[in-house]
Amino acid sequence: MATLLVFLESWFSLSGRQRFRERRASGAYGVVTVFVPLQGSVEKLDRAIRSIFSQSYPFLELVLIYCEDDLRHVNLSREIRGLRTHIPIRVVATAFPIENEADRIRALEQAQAGARGRWWTVLRPDIVLDRLAIESALEFAGSNEVTAMALRPGVQCTTLVERVIAPSMEYLLQMMCVVDNRRERNRKSALDAPFLLVNREAFEVVHRINRLPGILNDAGWTIWSYQVEGLRTYEGDGARWMWREASLRSWASQTDSGRRYGARSAGFVVASLLVTAISIFGLGFGFAGQIDSFSEASILAFSGVSYALMAISYFLYARRLRALGWFAPLWFLAHIPASFLTIIEIRRKVRERQVASAGSPSSTPRTPLRS
Repeated sequence: MATLLVFLESWFSLSGRQRFRERRASGAYGVVTVFVPLQGSVEKLDRAIRSIFSQSYPFLELVLIYCEDDLRHVNLSREIRGLRTHIPIRVVATAFPIENEADRIRALEQAQAGARGRWWTVLRPDIVLDRLAIESALEFAGSNEVTAMALRPGVQCTTLVERVIAPSMEYLLQMMCVVDNRRERNRKSALDAPFLLVNREAFEVVHRINRLPGILNDAGWTIWSYQVEGLRTYEGDGARWMWREASLRSWASQTDSGRRYGARSAGFVVASLLVTAISIFGLGFGFAGQIDSFSEASILAFSGVSYALMAISYFLYARRLRALGWFAPLWFLAHIPASFLTIIEIRRKVRERQVASAGSPSSTPRTPLRS
């Protein structure tokens, strides 16, 4: 049943992205302002920014947001401004470091004042865009009257080992998401989307609502939290047009940064590993010996169905990740090392969380005061 549930989840999640197809922009959508808060590695930032320069849509404006005390990002912004390109570049320096989601919102609030685009795009610093990414998203939003659009990127596999094991790593991550019932939570956190396209007029409507007396949240980027007439949002899979690089040792942390692991997550991975062993040994038992009873025939049938569903799931994830789809009949050779890598990552994340909670001020014992 777990195998069937994850298979159905994979099928519907991957077939749904076919509604968003690649097409050239046919309408006059005006200038698109691309906001890039500079965080993390300079190498990844450089690749992401250069992918913006290669976009097919010509009317772009690039806004680089960085902390004025971070010399790496200051030097990178100077280097980018020195490039010869048709895209106007504007830089915005903040007095605070951009480390978490709240800092990103504060930085975007500061940078939006001088933006001149009719559409705004917020891009994560580790996302590399296909040359038709912005144009395809803009045409889809404009033709379908979508005012806010969030897309999830794919993962780019570089080595042969990653292309073999990555579909199984993604399968295990999706299995934990399904069991934990994370779908509703992901819909509420669309603000954290790596690629966000927002119509400026719709944003200003929500922003004015947030400025009314009695509204606790003054950030207009929470556009998904409102049901406003004429405000239509869309969330989809943009794996064909944007991707990020991920390592097998920290796969789930990089593809789902908000996940909190526990002992139950490791139990799910172990259960998946047992299901893999049962399906393999069940097929071997059925083909090696003579089937004389209904129970033996049932073992062979259920093992065959589980093996086929796992192979199809591997093929679907391999197609999404641009991995080796032809390796699907031998999926168990990738599933076993992927399970061990996932368990190691879960233990590492749990240990880091325990260390962080032990070092927090709330966990520090208080010293009694003497009179």
